[in-house]
Amino acid sequence: MKFDLSLRGSPALLTLAIVLVAACKSKSTRDGQPPHPTVRDAAAIIDASTDWPELAGYPRVDPVRTVTIPLTKRDNPRFDVGGPVLAGELAIVSSSQFGFAAIDYRRGAIAWTKPAGGHVAPPLLRGTSIVLVGECAQFVQVPDGEALLGCLRVVTTTGSDEAYIAIRGEPREVEAFATEKGPQSLWDAGEKAVRWRRGEQAVTIDLSSGVAKPASAEPPPLAVTYKGRRWEVTQRAGRIVARGKQPWETEHEYTAILGVVWLPDLTPLLRVVNLGASAGTPEVHLIDMDATGSLRATVARPAPGVALLGHGVSAQGDAAIAMRIDRSLERDFVAGYAANAMLVYVHALPQRKRTEPVGVAVAEDAVVVFHDGEMLTILPALSAPPTAPGATTGAWKNPTP
Repeated sequence: MKFDLSLRGSPALLTLAIVLVAACKSKSTRDGQPPHPTVRDAAAIIDASTDWPELAGYPRVDPVRTVTIPLTKRDNPRFDVGGPVLAGELAIVSSSQFGFAAIDYRRGAIAWTKPAGGHVAPPLLRGTSIVLVGECAQFVQVPDGEALLGCLRVVTTTGSDEAYIAIRGEPREVEAFATEKGPQSLWDAGEKAVRWRRGEQAVTIDLSSGVAKPASAEPPPLAVTYKGRRWEVTQRAGRIVARGKQPWETEHEYTAILGVVWLPDLTPLLRVVNLGASAGTPEVHLIDMDATGSLRATVARPAPGVALLGHGVSAQGDAAIAMRIDRSLERDFVAGYAANAMLVYVHALPQRKRTEPVGVAVAEDAVVVFHDGEMLTILPALSAPPTAPGATTGAWKNPTP
């Protein structure tokens, strides 16, 4: 659905928006070209320190390539990292140390960059446009009686600006959000608005005016539509709750909902993960339960792990999950599952202290992993025929109508 991003409002606001666009163009080194990343082929990045015994017996894979994004503010703290969000061949990421960057993950080239302040939200793909939200890169003055919350930029996939506006609101309405410094999220919120969450606070931003209003900080529900029926799936105290004409919920708690799996001639499956243990060994379990509320489920081969760092799911349901093996904060890896729940491969990330989330996105031809605030690791595609071995199917007692 198209939406109007024209700059509206008083002449003062229009002048402000024009000044912002002129002051916050994309960064470049020379001739308008963005800085060059460091690209390495798979053969050059084998790290012997990631030969961990917990992964013995699992299919391993080396990356197709890695890309190091040049940091423009290396001395700044890494407050926030976000993405990747995929738009065709581009992987768009955000960081407090470089703002926003779009990387051609198939070639390892940076397509464009955009500046931002010290706190940034993850990019949001909205139709054919990309919404970028964060603190303003430069000082911005708003009309008297309003509080400045940040700046919002809308760009095309080629990096051309479609809109750049100040995010502003009445102080009494946005005071709690203005002082919040927690993790950032950005969600679609209708035809002409987005919802920006920071920590435990959120605001809805009008894309035409930049006016922000208080909003719920709860993530939007996952919508599942099948044969004229619709469910909106959320988590409540860990339990999975599906609302609709035929509602259902689980008896037990789960760690996270990943997405929906669509297999030929089958009802849609809700792909979830749960942290557990077997004989005292921490494990991550991937479970596909019938999204319509029946007891049918598919249980995948478990992987070692004590925490989830991030995940991505394709339109079909192929999923890649970033996991932490132990409490050392140094040993993390990515496990890739095909839509039929077959564990296709694992890949160990470089062994180092890692305190921020790991971003994962799944495309038809690759898995894109954003880690350590400046690295993109490109892994092979996830695919397996529906009849491939590797998944165990049977009744599961937890989901209940």
